[in-house]
Amino acid sequence: MEIFKWASDIEKMYEDLINNAKEESLAELKTLRNNQEKIVEFTLIQKQNIVNSVLNNLSNDINVEIEQFRVKLEEITKDIENQYKKNKNNLIKEIIQTLGLNF
Repeated sequence: MEIFKWASDIEKMYEDLINNAKEESLAELKTLRNNQEKIVEFTLIQKQNIVNSVLNNLSNDINVEIEQFRVKLEEITKDIENQYKKNKNNLIKEIIQTLGLNF
């Protein structure tokens, strides 16, 4: 009968349409997933670049502070040495008097 053949053809077309829709949906999902992965990867790279930049800036700032500290320490050390040289004789006299060794 022609009706059954017609129904069979409709059923086959329906199955083909469903399969095509599934394949297209899977392809779209795969494309969307790939795009999202690229976006996430790009975002992670940007964040890593920002972190690296901040760390470099921080490292540079710390190096500047260390150098300033070193210079100040050298200045203070030289000042202490100069003060000691100026007051050396007075310090020795005071130590001798304090210990009672002045004869």
